[in-house]
Amino acid sequence: MRHPRIPPVRFVLIDGALWGVLAAATGYGFRDAGGASLVMDLLLPLTVLALAVPLSHTRPGVAVLLVNGLCALGLADAATPANAHVLSLAMLSCQLGVRVARGRGPLLVLASCLAVDIAACAVLRVPAVWWFYALTVLPAALLLPWLAGRHWRGRRELVREGWRLARSLQERQHLVAERARLTERADIAADMHDSLGHALSLVALRAGALELSPDLTEGDRADLAELRGTIADAVEQLRETVAVLHEPGTGPYPGTGPSGLPVKDTVEDLLGRAVASGVPVRWERRGAVPVLPPMVERGMYRVVQEALTNALKHAPDSKVSVAIDHEPDRPA
Repeated sequence: MRHPRIPPVRFVLIDGALWGVLAAATGYGFRDAGGASLVMDLLLPLTVLALAVPLSHTRPGVAVLLVNGLCALGLADAATPANAHVLSLAMLSCQLGVRVARGRGPLLVLASCLAVDIAACAVLRVPAVWWFYALTVLPAALLLPWLAGRHWRGRRELVREGWRLARSLQERQHLVAERARLTERADIAADMHDSLGHALSLVALRAGALELSPDLTEGDRADLAELRGTIADAVEQLRETVAVLHEPGTGPYPGTGPSGLPVKDTVEDLLGRAVASGVPVRWERRGAVPVLPPMVERGMYRVVQEALTNALKHAPDSKVSVAIDHEPDRPA
C-alpha cells in the first residue's frame, strides 16, 4: 500500500524511473538475442512491466506473478532460458517483501511462481540445464530479494518504533517536570495556608475578645462580630482553595502527611503558638512520653488542631484545656 506521506506525483516519478530501468534491461536483452520476436520478446514484456510496476503498490503479489510469467515464457527459448526478466522478477520480489508485512501470503506467491516454472519445464520438455535454471536461478531471484525487502522493512519499522518510544519518553519527562512544578506550587500554597491561616485565626481571636469589652457600643459589637465572621469565612475559603491543590494520598493539604501534620511541627508547637497569641489554653501531658509512631503523632496533632479551631470559631471567649495521657498499655 502507498505510504500516506508520499504525494502521488512522487509515486508516478518513482514508478516511471523503475519502469525505465527494467525496460532498458529488457531492450538490452532483446538486442542481444538473435532472431527474437518484436511482439513476444519486446512489446509484450514492456506492456507487462507497465502493468506490474504500478500494481506493485497495491497488489505486489500479482505483480510478481505477472513478471514470473515472462520468465516462464523464456523457458521456451531454444537457445537459453536466461533472460533480462530475472532482474525485473528480483526487483518486484523485493517490493513484495517491503510492502507486505505478513509472511504467509508472500510465501504462497513464491511457491506458486515456482510451481508455474516447474510446470512450464515439464510441459515444454526442456533439457536438464533448463531444469537446473528453473530450480536454482529463478527461486533465488524470488526468495533472496524478498528476504532483503523484509529485512529492510523490519529495520525501518524498528527505527520508526524507536523514534516513537523516544517521543513517548520525552513526553513522559515533560509530565514529570510538570508534576514537580505542581508539587512545588502545592508546597508553597501549604506554607501560605499555615502562615496566613494562623494570622487570620489570631485576628479573629482578637476580634472575639474585643466583642466582650464593656466599653463598646452595640454597633461596635455588631461590627466586630461581622469582622470575625468575615475572617472565619476567609480562613475557610483559604482552606478550600489550598485543598484543591493537594494530591490523593498526601493528606488534607499539600506539604502535609497523611494526617495533615505540617513538616517538623508537633502538638507542643501548635499549643505554644495558641498560648502566644492570647488563647486561654491550659495543657499538660501526664505519664512518660514514649516514642510515638509517625501516624499516631500526626493523628494526635490533627485532633488537637481541629479542637482548637472549633473552639476559636464557635466559643472564642471560652477557656480551652488540653490533656494528653500516656499509659503503659497505650501509646497516647
